Amino acid sequence: MGINLTLEAIYKMYVNDVYRYVYSLCKNKSQAEDIVQETFYRAYFYTEVLTDEKVKPWLFKVAYHTFIDETRKAKKLTYSSEVEPLKTVRSAEAHYEVKEQIEVWTKVLDTLPFIQKNIVILRDYYQFSYEEIAQTLGLTLANVKVTLFRARKTIQEKMEKEDFK
Repeated sequence: MGINLTLEAIYKMYVNDVYRYVYSLCKNKSQAEDIVQETFYRAYFYTEVLTDEKVKPWLFKVAYHTFIDETRKAKKLTYSSEVEPLKTVRSAEAHYEVKEQIEVWTKVLDTLPFIQKNIVILRDYYQFSYEEIAQTLGLTLANVKVTLFRARKTIQEKMEKEDFK
């Protein structure tokens, strides 16, 4: 579109997505808030050159690198199992089943290595393209595809096991 965006407009459009993503990485509310604040602080310096076509992947990349920076400073690494449901459910029984499936999925997701978990979250929850994931995480396109395939296979195998049901 080529239209320059203000920081306020970018913030209103993407703050919730960035927060959920960062929270899924750090599993700490105050740390997630700090990282989101730092992400938008860093975005402030680039608002003149950003267009709305690539803002979201770029913000996620900034958030990811800010998280890595904060993790290195704290010398600890945490993971999140909190992922919100993607759609509403009509009946209480269906709601319970979806909630249970999500809980199982998040437990399995927490068992994956960090990079696999990150790629699954970006692709399956945030609907990033393979190219956007590769750019965000600094990986090759082939590496993203192979890692995602292996992660999904591992998730499927673990979800079929009795200990996650």
